[in-house]
Formats: sequence, C-alpha cells, structure tokens
Amino acid sequence: MPTHSITPGRHYGHEGPGPVPRTGRARHADHAGRATWAVPVALGVVLGLYAVFLAHDNGFGTAQGWLVGLIAALVSTGAGYALLRWRDRMVAEVRAAAFGALLGTGIGFLYSLTGPTVLRAVEVGLLCGLGMALASYYVFHWHEH
Repeated sequence: MPTHSITPGRHYGHEGPGPVPRTGRARHADHAGRATWAVPVALGVVLGLYAVFLAHDNGFGTAQGWLVGLIAALVSTGAGYALLRWRDRMVAEVRAAAFGALLGTGIGFLYSLTGPTVLRAVEVGLLCGLGMALASYYVFHWHEH
C-alpha cells in the first residue's frame, strides 16, 4: 500500500498526482442527463432571441419576428438535443459532420435574416459549418484516441 493513501486497505489503483477518478455511475448519469437538456435549451433560447432581434431590425413585424424566433429556438433545441443524445453512438467523423451541420445551418439562417441573397447566406453557413466540422473532428478523433 502506498504511503499517500488516505483510506488504508481501500486502494483504487490511482498512483499519480491529480484528481482521483470517482466510482459509481449514478452521479455521472444524472449530470449527463441535465447537460443533454440544458445545453440545447440555452443555445436555442440564445439563437431564438437573436433571431427575433435580427428579424425586428430587418422589417419583420412584431408577431412575425417573435414567431421566427420561436420556431428557430424550437428547431435548434430539438436538433441539438437529438445530437447530444445520440452522440455516443456515432463515429468521430459522423459526429463532427453533425456538429458542423448544426452550427452551419444556425449561422446561415441567422445571416439570412440580415437581408443578403440566399446564395451568400448558404456560403456563410457552409464555411462556418465546415470550420466547425474540422475543429470537431480534430477534438473528437485526435483527443479521444
């Protein structure tokens, strides 16, 4: 038994400095369940409110602007929840493409509310989505293996 053990007789195999990994899955499962809902809801609210702001700035009426923001918030929250819920079942390449597609569609939609052509909004969304997909692929593939 190492001399730095706090609980004699119960050594979990942690030999080096740093945090000791916790045992038990109940705490982790509860935290993962909250994060699966909290992150998409927070991002959906932010995207929806920003869509309302952009819609009001660019000629939409009050009711139309709030309707656009509500639909944007609901769609992005649903897509984000589905992505976070099933991300562990995807390989790194598909997961990175999914995160890129989610960000690209959100940014492209928000940019389209400012009044450019559809082709320009698609171009901006595609470039942002491609950048997110590449960054996600780097994080998922190289840091997981």
